[in-house]
Amino acid sequence: MLQAIIFDMDGVIVDTEYVEFNAQREFIERLKQHNQPITLEQQSEVVGKSLKDIPAVIKKLSGSSLSLDEIREQYYLFWDDLFQHLDYRAIFRQDISKIIEFAKQQQIKLAVASSSSQLHIERILMTCGIKEAFDCIVSGEMFVRSKPDPEIYRYTLDKLGVTAKNAVAIEDSFYGMQAAKAAGLTVIGYEEKRMLIDQSLADYMGKDMQEILGTICQLHQ
Repeated sequence: MLQAIIFDMDGVIVDTEYVEFNAQREFIERLKQHNQPITLEQQSEVVGKSLKDIPAVIKKLSGSSLSLDEIREQYYLFWDDLFQHLDYRAIFRQDISKIIEFAKQQQIKLAVASSSSQLHIERILMTCGIKEAFDCIVSGEMFVRSKPDPEIYRYTLDKLGVTAKNAVAIEDSFYGMQAAKAAGLTVIGYEEKRMLIDQSLADYMGKDMQEILGTICQLHQ
């Protein structure tokens, strides 16, 4: 029986991953210092990476002569502006409420383990009205290495007082799935086909929260 469900946030609870992905293309094009097109496969390398790791990928793809620190400074300003003006409610996957309801009924603990900053995570969860549903909220900024390093998941399990064999992670990105699997968790993948993401590490897949709830119910039996 399940004792805990651990959610990634961006791309799972809210569709922010795809919003940022599209905006990143424009940002890279502004910095680009070569005439080669950036393929969908190349850009998809940013998906699931932490905020602090994305500038290095942008520098590589753009071929920019700017230093990594200069790119990081520009990207952080760009990122802040993008997410300060985003309507989170419009991209909130509201059917997560059914999973939350089931978890509460079954006394299953709930957590968020995201590579994003604590402020970003809490702002989104509060805006969507579900922050109080979670027993634990963990940010990748707490660790030297975020996903795909499994430390964030091991820490979350420890905070919940649950072993990996009695918990599941819901992830959309390859790096997130890699981190969860390395921590010993069963992984339910939130299906994503708009970006080129390797989701082959998932033990189960769901195209929406309703399908994921069905899998959770099966695993809880």
